[in-house]
Amino acid sequence: MLEKHSSRAVQPMTRPQAIDRIRKCLSAGETEEQCACVVASRYGMFCGGFSRLSDKELRQRYHWIVRKHPGVAREELERLASLYHVGRQQATGCALCCDVETRDHCGCDGWNSFDSRTLESVCRDMTGELIQIVESPASSADEKV
Repeated sequence: MLEKHSSRAVQPMTRPQAIDRIRKCLSAGETEEQCACVVASRYGMFCGGFSRLSDKELRQRYHWIVRKHPGVAREELERLASLYHVGRQQATGCALCCDVETRDHCGCDGWNSFDSRTLESVCRDMTGELIQIVESPASSADEKV
C-alpha cells in the first residue's frame, strides 16, 4: 500500500505500537518537572497539551489545585499541574502523563482521546513514518487458535 504523493510504503502496526512510537518522541522532551503536556504545548504538537485549554477549562480540570491556590496565574497552574503529572507518573510507573490520564481522566482522557486515524497522522508528523493502524493479530476474529 502506498500513500498518495509518496514512494514510501505504509507500515502496518497495532495501536499500542503507534502509541509507543509517539510516547518515545514525547518523553524525549520531558524533564523532571515538565510532563508531556508541557512538551506538546511548547512545540505545538500532538494534542497541544495545556495550550489547547482555555484559562477557564484549565482551571476547571485542575480545580483542586485552584482551590488550594486561589488566583493562581495560568503559568503557575500549568507548572503545578505538570508537577502533579510527573508525580503520578513516578507513583504509577507510567511512562507519560498520557498513560496516567488514560486511566485517571483528570486533565484529559489520555490516549483514549485519539482515534486510529489521528494516531496515524500524529505518528507521521512526529516520526516521519507512514503507518496504518491494524487490528492486533491476537485479537483478530478470523484467527483460529
